[in-house]
Amino acid sequence: MKSEYFIKNRKKFIDLMDKDSIAVVHSNTLYTSSADMNYEFEVDREFFYLTGIEKPDFIYMAEKNSDYVKETLFAYRKDEFEEKWTGYRLTADELTQISGIADVESIDKFYNVFASALSRRAYKTVYINTKILSSWKHYKTPYEYLSESINKKYPHLKIKNTSDITVPLRLIKEKYEIDMIAKAAAVTNNGLLRMMRAAYEGINEKELEAEFEYEVIKAGMRNSFAPIVASGKNGLVLHYNENDNIISSGSLVLVDAGASCKNYCSDVSRTFPVCGKFDLTQRKVYDIVLAANEAVIGAIKDGVTFAVLEDIAKSILAGGLIELGIMKSEDELGKYYYHTIGHSLGLDAHDPCDKSLPIKSGMALTVEPGLYIKELNIAIRIEDNVLVTDAGCDILTSDIIKKAEDIEKYMHK
Repeated sequence: MKSEYFIKNRKKFIDLMDKDSIAVVHSNTLYTSSADMNYEFEVDREFFYLTGIEKPDFIYMAEKNSDYVKETLFAYRKDEFEEKWTGYRLTADELTQISGIADVESIDKFYNVFASALSRRAYKTVYINTKILSSWKHYKTPYEYLSESINKKYPHLKIKNTSDITVPLRLIKEKYEIDMIAKAAAVTNNGLLRMMRAAYEGINEKELEAEFEYEVIKAGMRNSFAPIVASGKNGLVLHYNENDNIISSGSLVLVDAGASCKNYCSDVSRTFPVCGKFDLTQRKVYDIVLAANEAVIGAIKDGVTFAVLEDIAKSILAGGLIELGIMKSEDELGKYYYHTIGHSLGLDAHDPCDKSLPIKSGMALTVEPGLYIKELNIAIRIEDNVLVTDAGCDILTSDIIKKAEDIEKYMHK
């Protein structure tokens, strides 16, 4: 990724900052899993969007005054001893080459530099990428520590969330971003096809997950999220993640997975019969979900709302279930369809988005109707990724087969 892309992102971000304000964006940290082991590092997506760097405990700082803009990247020190244990550390010049930020300082200088900036100029506002996390969390994040520290030392500063600026910016995708999502979708396609080829009655869900993982790793990518490989009744659980069940004869396999290319996510769901052929009831339900998927995609364009798309999906899903005799009225649909029609897509699989606002050209979305019928042991979800245009949308996952006859033909081949 070229630094010009991140320079452009930062300019848009700084232009929208209040006058006489300062922004402090933390890259996230390593979290301990056990003893001296850590969970895999996940860079804060706002920090990555602005810098292109994926390292723990870095800080990006931007100062904005009426006649003054200054950017500083606070990074680790070069440390030959540490490199023997944790690997090569990028030099200041290399960090500048990636991010386009000329001023690179050691992270241990941050609070002194921050204090100096406040003494030199009358800043009124500080933007911090503080995360709003669930109430069950029993630890403090680096964002919270940073926010608390600044609030304690400089109570006169008004604290704002950087997401007030970055969410609208991230919503509309540049061509480069769409290219990354499309590349990720292509690898996702390879993984799904590999799973279909490997499937047989008696295989473990985990083995199919491994088939998908192989294609992701081979492509030099990562998963957008932990893959869901749910067979039979497991598909009734939306975020099933055990993936450790033997797939029994006649079962459907619901897969929700996606490769991530340079942190840009794909998010695709496909459902296929482990034996290679849908039975009559499975096929009827599958075709209802597919009809909803295609109708919603056909209705997407600049200015339409998520509510309208939701109504289209619900009408088709409910009508289909009533025709099959599974439901008597549309009021029962919540029993069989209990999620929404889609979400924004980008640096996060669930990119932040205000779904009460109309959809805009340039947004990347998922379209994912589903039906979950406990009494029939049937769970089907069909999810595509699309780019909204002025007149419609481009299907970024169009190469991933989804018609029942195409799936059967491929698996039998």
